[in-house]
Amino acid sequence: MDLRTEGSAQEVGMRKLRLMNALKSSLVAIALGVIPAEAQDYGGFEKAPSIDWRPSYRRAVDEATRDGKPLIISVTATWCGPCRQMKQLTFTDSRVVDLVQSNFVPYMIDADEHPELVTGFGVEAFPTTMVVTPDLSILKRMSGFQSAGDLIANMSSLSNSSISIRTQKEVLKDSNEPVSALQPANAISLGFDGYCLVSILEESRVRRGSMEFLAEHRGQTICFQSDEHRQKFLADPEKYWPVANGQCLVSSREGASAGKGDPRMAVTWRGRIWLFSDRERQQRFIQTPLYYINDL
Repeated sequence: MDLRTEGSAQEVGMRKLRLMNALKSSLVAIALGVIPAEAQDYGGFEKAPSIDWRPSYRRAVDEATRDGKPLIISVTATWCGPCRQMKQLTFTDSRVVDLVQSNFVPYMIDADEHPELVTGFGVEAFPTTMVVTPDLSILKRMSGFQSAGDLIANMSSLSNSSISIRTQKEVLKDSNEPVSALQPANAISLGFDGYCLVSILEESRVRRGSMEFLAEHRGQTICFQSDEHRQKFLADPEKYWPVANGQCLVSSREGASAGKGDPRMAVTWRGRIWLFSDRERQQRFIQTPLYYINDL
């Protein structure tokens, strides 16, 4: 495993010193913390799988040192929409939970409560997710929202042990899709089940695209109805990209595992595409959309 760290030896040394000082000064503030939202009652819905974030920086560092595991540190802020998306969608994905629990020591930093740690790690954007050695050398820094697949791909080579073959395959293809003679294992995996995102947004029509008109975006292969549709997408891909990377926000808000949305259950609202896992959740969103988006 390549353990190259960021910055010169002097910069790394200064960063470690700041972090050690921050560790000492942050203990009281952490001890006085409130119960996190993740621990609240889910109102009868099945609770989503969750990461056991360590309650203090000192405990996380001590545990990583004792067990010889890298830390995964998530730097967030309560006012940061993408941070809340990662908490609701990425960090409740069972693949991410299994990977983190088995191979890392997790700690989450609230930027407003612990600015000294944010400064010590040189964080300039939220959210920032880092893989850090027990002696506080940064192995990997990831800025901005990370989907479950992106996070697993970035972390797999830095884990304490080899990632299982099953986990690697789940990153590359939807485990719910059967492999058969009609769909061989090496077939192209199409994003959003091959439906044309431009048709959904601009025509309010759910239509499958053609293998003749393809584009790559965010690591996915997307199909389009025509080359005109494809060119519109390429001109502004984020305009057509579904909110929350296509995951069902209703499932997430209600405490269930954040599942992949079905393009056949799409809703277009405020100039964006919103996907839902089933008709019932789609209808709940249509009735009270603000209830489900106030955390974004």
